[in-house]
Parts: sequence; structure tokens; C-alpha cells
Amino acid sequence: MGLFKKKKEEIKDRLKPPTFPGLSEPQFPSYEPSFPSSSENIKSAISKPLFPEAEQKSSISEEKAIFVQIDKYKQAIDTLEMIKEKLKTSQTILNELNELKKQEDAEFSEWQANIEEVKEKLSVVDNNLFEV
Repeated sequence: MGLFKKKKEEIKDRLKPPTFPGLSEPQFPSYEPSFPSSSENIKSAISKPLFPEAEQKSSISEEKAIFVQIDKYKQAIDTLEMIKEKLKTSQTILNELNELKKQEDAEFSEWQANIEEVKEKLSVVDNNLFEV
């Protein structure tokens, strides 16, 4: 077994870090374990739940009856109906605006076609005048 010990010592001698003159040795922080080392402390730490909030939340997720005042319930239903009506009117307004936009686009394309036609006629007249 003494065969391998000599090689380890030789490797340690070869792998020493360089020393620089005028510089002090670096001070590295030391590590002190923060957890208790006694077995009883470890057992008590293991027996504690990791997430105590999860146990509380699971009890909250049970179905419970919700009591709402009738006035508030009727008010909520009326508000929902009003929202539905406003959504319907806004949808009809948007549909009308889309129709107007389509009509505008059709008119713009017609105007553009007329302008192109006038340009072609103008170029024909211009060519005829300069040929003479």
C-alpha cells in the first residue's frame, strides 16, 4: 500500500501555487455550518411541514356557502344585463362602421381608376401634340 503514497506527495509538490513577493497571503472566508448537528434537532426539523401555508389553503378550498344580500344580487344582475345591452349596441355600431369603410374604399378605388384613366388620356393627347 505504500506504493501510491509517494506519487501523491510528488503531485502535491508539483501543484503548489506560485508565490509573489510583496503580496500577503489571501484571507479566505471560513465556513461554519448553520444547521444543528445533534440528531434530535435534525429529527424535529424533519418532522415539521415544509409549507405550513399549504395546509391552511387546503382547508380553505372546501366548498362553503356564500351568502349575498338580495339587493346586491339584483343589482349585480341588472348591471350584467346593462353590460350585455351595451355590448350589443357597440357590436351593431362596429358593423355599421365596417360597412361605411367598405363603401369608402370602393369610392376611393373608383376615384383612383378615374384618375388613372385621365392620366392615360392626357398622355395620349400629349403624344399626339408633339408628333405634329
